[in-house]
Amino acid sequence: MNQHGIDPADAAQVRILTEREFKEQAEAAEDFLRIARPGVRDLFHQVSAHGYCALLCDHNVTTLDWLGDDQQVREWKKAGLYLGSIWAEEEEGTCAVGTCLVEKRPITIHKGEHYRVINAELTCSAAPILNPFGEMLGLVDISALHSPASKDSQYFALQLVKQTARLIEAAYFYHQFEDQWVLCICNNREMAVVNRTCLLALGGDGIVLAADQTARQQFGGGIYKTMIGRDIEDIFDIKFDQLIDLAGKSEMVWPIRTITNGAYYFATLRSPQAIALKSIQIRPSQKTKVTPPKELSAAEPLSLDLLAGADHRLKEIVTRIKRVLDKNIPILLNGETGTGKEVFARAIHNASSRANKPFVAINCASIPESLIESELFGYKPGAFTGALNKGMQGKIVQSNGGTLFLDEIGDMPTSLQPRLLRVLAEKEITPLGSTSPVPVHLNVICATHRNIQDMVIEGSFREDLFYRLKGISFVLPPLRQRTDLAQLIQMALAIEAKTEIGAISIDKEALNLLTRYDWPGNIRQLRNVLRYALAMSDGDRITSTNLPEEVANQERPALLSHIETSAPKKMQPVPQREQSWSPMEQAERTIILESLKKHQWQVVKAAKEIGIGRSTLYRKIEKYDIVPPNKR
Repeated sequence: MNQHGIDPADAAQVRILTEREFKEQAEAAEDFLRIARPGVRDLFHQVSAHGYCALLCDHNVTTLDWLGDDQQVREWKKAGLYLGSIWAEEEEGTCAVGTCLVEKRPITIHKGEHYRVINAELTCSAAPILNPFGEMLGLVDISALHSPASKDSQYFALQLVKQTARLIEAAYFYHQFEDQWVLCICNNREMAVVNRTCLLALGGDGIVLAADQTARQQFGGGIYKTMIGRDIEDIFDIKFDQLIDLAGKSEMVWPIRTITNGAYYFATLRSPQAIALKSIQIRPSQKTKVTPPKELSAAEPLSLDLLAGADHRLKEIVTRIKRVLDKNIPILLNGETGTGKEVFARAIHNASSRANKPFVAINCASIPESLIESELFGYKPGAFTGALNKGMQGKIVQSNGGTLFLDEIGDMPTSLQPRLLRVLAEKEITPLGSTSPVPVHLNVICATHRNIQDMVIEGSFREDLFYRLKGISFVLPPLRQRTDLAQLIQMALAIEAKTEIGAISIDKEALNLLTRYDWPGNIRQLRNVLRYALAMSDGDRITSTNLPEEVANQERPALLSHIETSAPKKMQPVPQREQSWSPMEQAERTIILESLKKHQWQVVKAAKEIGIGRSTLYRKIEKYDIVPPNKR
């Protein structure tokens, strides 16, 4: 009454959001809704026969999902137990949803315990749903229009709600850390296999990245008050390497003991999606039963150690990267086209404490100069002709708290470089059409195949921005320089074939050709070659006859013109300018031709596969004198 000025006798119904407001709230909580809905439906099926409805609310106590008896929809709406309803304490006073949010604990508000008289017949039980860092994601509630007078009648209702909240938390935890090791702990061996609470997310070095509510309560006292950032070996009497070894064996549950008091627990360990290949020595004859990720691309959450493989130079780079993780040091990745710079950037993000935050990538070379400013900084409604009615959130704001990856930073227009420098210095941005700055917490990783220092000397790249972005730089070696090329080819083949390593073998002659090839297109080209070889092979073995011509016949220069041999009289001579192209340019021309031919000269599809913008591809087609078949 004193704080919010609410009259308990006010007969106004619970506030309901407009359709537009509800849509915006639901879109903002899309991931949470998708993960939580199955649990809410299971809960409703358990309680529906007893006259309850089920509500799922976000951290703003807005009802984003509702299940109830369709024959009572009118009564549910009148009581405010419906989609879009707002059950905040500052509007309704004491109520299960609002009070649960404030106190962050499961609670039943029964009949007259409701502050407003209009709600005095309801009985509601709610439990909070917390994210892996103890922050409120939302809550789940079951409510009934009528119930027995005694509050004791709601005891089991509250237990069901608490159980559902814990299950949703666990599902969300597994989703957030699907690319990390997850240790699940139980005090009973028989229940350990089915237990889905008391979870710890571990990085590849055994450091605790996050803990669910049960784990924080169980192990968060005393010297373990803050578990995040601690080594798992400081908490349990077991080496992280031992856990990894155990995870690969048939035994599913292992006893572990706490360091402090020697109490025994039982644990299971879930492997990351893409780490199944880690620490495996790859040989053509090996038949290890491992399911690799679908393909080696920037979309796959590969680990730093897996990317380094057995290459000594890359191992050294990964060691240095791990030392600067979470030190607020910008990272610049240099390397030829196709060396996997974005894949490394994602792996750096996944290995950091920001792994559960957004990774936002933007290719500075593929976005037209007229659009890159709005892409980066966003804009307010009506900022310019053609702007969306709701405005647009820029990539920088989208990456807030996570990682912003600026690929091909060397191609950023000079007109935008001062604005980016200001953002990095002041930690805030001003969207187009706005006068109010938005604070952002930035972690920036940049990548380029160009020599930025030379560009600084030429005056095409700002020196102050270069030194702001280059906290530390790494040069990713091209494929031809990797010392573990044979092993990498075996692994890439397993990934492309979507099978275990060694299930498809490569004969000695084919492997020699692959390892001897110069690979101007690096990993991107290797993937295409292996896909072609798989398509040409008859079964579980690749021979030299299955390889593309440029690999199989390395003693002869590859034909770059790609003119159909069926019409020799019309063959166009190789452009004279080819003599002045560098090896990198010749490789780029080959990749562009192969992609255009593959997609029947559809520029949009080819540009998407190569990873550049359509306008950029048109410029390169003109640069390399590439002529489509219908214009020859």
